[in-house]
Amino acid sequence: MPNFQTKVLCEPCYPAVFRETLFEFSAVAENGEKLIKVAMQGESFFIKVVQKKDKYLIKGDKITRPSQAGLLQRALVDFRDMTQSKEIFSNIEPKKSLHVKSYDQLKSIDYFAKDFVIDKEIWVEIGFGSGRHLLHQAKKNPDKLFIGLEIHKPSIEQVLNLCAIHGIDNVLVVDYDARLFLEFLSSNSVGRIFVHFPVPWDKKPHRRVISKDFIEESIRVLKLDGRIELRTDSDTYFEYSFGEFAKLNKMSLNVRKNANLEITSKYEDRWRKMDKDIYDIVFINEEVSPEKEKIKKLFFDKGCDFSKIKVHFDNQTIRGDGFFVHFEELYDINENSGFIKLSFGASERSERAYVFISGEKMSYFPDNILASNGNSKADNLIKEWINGICS
Repeated sequence: MPNFQTKVLCEPCYPAVFRETLFEFSAVAENGEKLIKVAMQGESFFIKVVQKKDKYLIKGDKITRPSQAGLLQRALVDFRDMTQSKEIFSNIEPKKSLHVKSYDQLKSIDYFAKDFVIDKEIWVEIGFGSGRHLLHQAKKNPDKLFIGLEIHKPSIEQVLNLCAIHGIDNVLVVDYDARLFLEFLSSNSVGRIFVHFPVPWDKKPHRRVISKDFIEESIRVLKLDGRIELRTDSDTYFEYSFGEFAKLNKMSLNVRKNANLEITSKYEDRWRKMDKDIYDIVFINEEVSPEKEKIKKLFFDKGCDFSKIKVHFDNQTIRGDGFFVHFEELYDINENSGFIKLSFGASERSERAYVFISGEKMSYFPDNILASNGNSKADNLIKEWINGICS
């Protein structure tokens, strides 16, 4: 992640505008870590200032990082110049003039929660990487709408640039957790779900894309005869995934080994030269699913006295049946407002976010937390904890 280090940091009074970047305020934790709220090109995120013995480390905040890496890089450059920092280390200076493009095809999760209208069959690719397969399929199937999910910022920008260069307009790109995204889609609206070479997560299997919940949600959104196409080079992931599909009461499953596709990734090309085995599992949906209410985002309908939160806050974890809330850190903006840093949700699929508290206003940041089953239970627990303090 882009960052720089300096021995000198001359911060301004906030809010402060430098070039086209708005630095709204700073929030400080008890350990001295500082969050600076940044607003730029319609996005809001934090940069983090960590004070060490004889220097400051300034970097992006992973929880709120913007959809384009260039936005964070530009914010760090502007913060460095505004604070007259003297770098002793930096990887933020661009090799060429830093111009952050605006892409119509890059969509936030709000778009799918509020504005998304389905007018053609959807194909979804999870973790598109370099985009070879995604763009090949989009050009080959112009009558389909492709949604590409990816969290690697350079890959996102690369694919958006290639779409612009080649005039590909039937692709939407989303920076979001694939395990949650399908809940935004209507039942029976998807023709294909591609999961090509997912991270195996051998040491953290709870982070795998393929799971009982993911398969069930995929079945709901898939059309009759729609498919999940999993492709992996991992023996362990293949065996695990086959086992998850085999738990279904009814299934149609095809398994292939070392099959040739029309298009391959650079990693697959490398693995084939190493004579590494490639496995395919193709699940064919045989169900028509009922429609379900469109999933909503979590929100707070009232505020709280932040000064009371400060008195009672403690780093603690509260667990329920299959879900948890971890209250990690408290950040002060001033006496009456601040943030709580949280991790919460289902035990196997958690969220990380901040809760902003200021008098009558309270909200999640980023404001994109889905009301999934685990999240909703955790949200109720968070509200009970806050209401118990503020009532």
